[in-house]
Amino acid sequence: MRNLTTSLQPFPAPDDIRGQLERILVSDDFIATDRGRRLLRFLVDETLAGRSQYLKAFTLAQSIFNRSEYFDAQNDPCVRIAASKLRHAIERYYLTGGLADDVVITIPKGRYIPKFEPRLLPDRAVSSIGAPDVEANSPEPKKHESRLIRWVMIGALMIVLGAVVLASFAERMNSANGGRPTIIVERFRNLGQTIGPGEVSRGLTDEIVVDLSRFKEVVVIIPAADAVNANIDPTYTLQGSVRLQNRQMRSNARLVRKSDGVVVWSANFGLDTEGQSTLAVEAAMAHSIAVAVASPFRRPGG
Repeated sequence: MRNLTTSLQPFPAPDDIRGQLERILVSDDFIATDRGRRLLRFLVDETLAGRSQYLKAFTLAQSIFNRSEYFDAQNDPCVRIAASKLRHAIERYYLTGGLADDVVITIPKGRYIPKFEPRLLPDRAVSSIGAPDVEANSPEPKKHESRLIRWVMIGALMIVLGAVVLASFAERMNSANGGRPTIIVERFRNLGQTIGPGEVSRGLTDEIVVDLSRFKEVVVIIPAADAVNANIDPTYTLQGSVRLQNRQMRSNARLVRKSDGVVVWSANFGLDTEGQSTLAVEAAMAHSIAVAVASPFRRPGG
């Protein structure tokens, strides 16, 4: 019987999680389609890379299912169905071939962020196969207490080491700019058919830059033709379009991860300009976009 010291850890190490992922994917007991396997790998990789806040139906639809930027989760349940099938495949694996695996990977219902836990097996498992429980009859309680204290100390050490590992992941994501993600704001494209469309797109873009710069959790830059931004490697690009027609101003905005081109967030915004100045509508829409973009990076209480 194996002595599973990993059961004392508050969570498995990243390398153990990756090893467990590969073990699942190559197992004959994991019955899933190629797309389901890609989905599982994507969910685990993104979570370990510290990007779990963007594991939404929209991101998965574009990354795994090749859906367009107009994907609507309400009318297209492809992600929800695939996630449900994946949960069942994982459950079956852990009831068959993965019954004795040290690391358990699950995807809680109602969300797409995977959960990683150590396999919790009963202590002193040797007793379950008929071996005498020497420790239970030991006349040396002090020895048992010292052993318990030692394991508590080991558990505390693993917690500290785990925190260090997670911190290193976050630092690796954005080593420059104090660990803050860098967002380059491109000028929004104009799709309008009315007078002064160029001013609307320029005005909205400028307002977004101003509002987004107020969030200390992100670094905001704008495209430059000179060498000012030559040494800056942005983490994300904010792109979008704006249309001013009749009494409606509408905008589509999306946040694209530069490393792989994945659209991690997208949304549509619309405001009625009747009785309001164009400048006021631009400011209100820009504020909504900036808040939506910066919110995932804000710390609790920040």
